[in-house]
Amino acid sequence: MPGTDEKKDDPMSQLKARTAASAAEKDKLAKERMERVKAGIEEARRKRKAEEAAAATAAKKTKTESADDLLASLYGGLPEPDPEKDEIQATKVKEAEKWRSHRFPPLMAEDPSKVIFLDVDGVLRPLTAGGFRSMMVDGEWALRAETADFISSALLAVRHIVENTGAIIVLSSEWRRDAPMREGVDNILQEYEMRPCATWTPTDLPRDMGTENPFKAFTERRAREISQWLSTNPQVKQWVVIDDINMADADSDRKAGTLLMAPRIVQTHRKIGLTMEQAGAAVKLLRGEKLPPQILTVQPHVELV
Repeated sequence: MPGTDEKKDDPMSQLKARTAASAAEKDKLAKERMERVKAGIEEARRKRKAEEAAAATAAKKTKTESADDLLASLYGGLPEPDPEKDEIQATKVKEAEKWRSHRFPPLMAEDPSKVIFLDVDGVLRPLTAGGFRSMMVDGEWALRAETADFISSALLAVRHIVENTGAIIVLSSEWRRDAPMREGVDNILQEYEMRPCATWTPTDLPRDMGTENPFKAFTERRAREISQWLSTNPQVKQWVVIDDINMADADSDRKAGTLLMAPRIVQTHRKIGLTMEQAGAAVKLLRGEKLPPQILTVQPHVELV
């Protein structure tokens, strides 16, 4: 058909056809470019994640190596683990714990109605100079209790009393006047699995300096200190005074409010300390039994400073 051929050869038709083909080609190129951009972005993301993961792994490894190096520097000289030796050591620890748990019988429940007024020098340790060490702390002298010379048998005797009566301990010794000294007594009591001192007698009563005999003045004041403590603790029904001083000497010239000491004293030898026999007498007194005064016939002389 002549008309159709003429239309195909028409310049305008050809231009439109070329334009359409060109547009289709551009769309195709644009789509391909967009796909490449998307692929590039995804690849960059993947690569960044891989780099971050690698950096984290490297940092962790470095940290671990540093820790290993530190441990090696601290413990590098130690021998390799020995299971057999470890087992032997574990057995020894268990045996020590078992021994400690059976070292002393269990204590009776604490009974605040029974009180032991406890001296230290001449009772728990020989009456000698010392009992403390001093050291400089921040420019000031500080006391530190020295308990190395405490007598084991005397401590066991005190424990016998506590075991069999539940009595509490009130410190009546001069050791009560300083906190480090009181702490030293508490620590040694706890080493023998006893409760620490419940408290101590007053420290603010003056010595009667009108008395010619300074030793008797000291004894009389201690009797007043014990009596004053008892006057503020009416729950106490039975009490005993364990001291190397013959507290019965205070009975001959008692001041108002001072209790008799002779029926309650268990006097110890200044060089030997409390014995198990004397502990037995103390137990009887705390149980309410009446005994003759537990006073020594011979006691080493001591100068009171």
